[in-house]
Amino acid sequence: MNSNNYKYLTTQSRPGRDLTRSEFSLLLILFVSIFAWTTPAVAGILTIETQTTVEVAGDLLKVSVTFTNKGTAPAYNLQVHLNTLGKQDDSQVKPQLDSGQSDKVLFERSVAGIRKGRYPLTVRVDFHDANQYPFSALSGMTFHIGGDVNPGLIVQTKDITLKKSGVLQFNIKNLGFEPKKILATLVLPKEFSTPQAENSVDIDQRVEKTVDFEIGNFSALPGANYPIFCYFEYDSEDTHHTALARSLITVGKDENLFRRFRWVWFTLAAILAALLIVVLIRDRRKKSRGQNESDLPQR
Repeated sequence: MNSNNYKYLTTQSRPGRDLTRSEFSLLLILFVSIFAWTTPAVAGILTIETQTTVEVAGDLLKVSVTFTNKGTAPAYNLQVHLNTLGKQDDSQVKPQLDSGQSDKVLFERSVAGIRKGRYPLTVRVDFHDANQYPFSALSGMTFHIGGDVNPGLIVQTKDITLKKSGVLQFNIKNLGFEPKKILATLVLPKEFSTPQAENSVDIDQRVEKTVDFEIGNFSALPGANYPIFCYFEYDSEDTHHTALARSLITVGKDENLFRRFRWVWFTLAAILAALLIVVLIRDRRKKSRGQNESDLPQR
């Protein structure tokens, strides 16, 4: 408590009362301060959900992205980015999307001359909160050109929790009977970074290998959850193959001992306040008795 506040608590004492107004105000402010320190602040939640549909009609790729604010606070300056076939397309910026509202953007791309097979497609929505703090929402999928094909791979990973940095590991199994040269590409939200987003992996037939990616927390806030994606691509004859793996990153919170034991501190504060009340009452009574005795006539 700032010492400058005490001058506002000083009032003229009144005889006959056990507790002055200034003393009562001091105790009240003590309780309010302890309660404020032990109660975490509640802010609005920002959650952007995307739904993507892909259609290939002849040599034209059509992508529709619907994005919805599933949070409790408005999102600002929203922009959708589409990454596929080595190129990025950007939508116009939407100034604001209130809680529960949705919007849609459409992208079209020529796929003439692209070999048949399955390819990766990533959608990222960038947005800000009311304080202009940047966030991003990421979604990944695959689509096919020409006849659909299944990759001869199994890729597995686990969700991870990190504060500043961590390692995400992928386990790859080659189900085929021929070796493969695989390009593994990690796709992250803007809040994270990696020193190497691509890894080339040579894997023999019927063999299992692991691929590790180092991930650093660039601007993600504690307690937030982010899906991330990794594509595993390879070619066989005239066909392109893609397998997709997904993981969820949870940003760890720094342990705050004061908040963890806040009710202990609150109880101790209440006990100290009660003891202070007792001391003040006793002191007041002693002063009252002393004053009464001094008022008696002297013989």
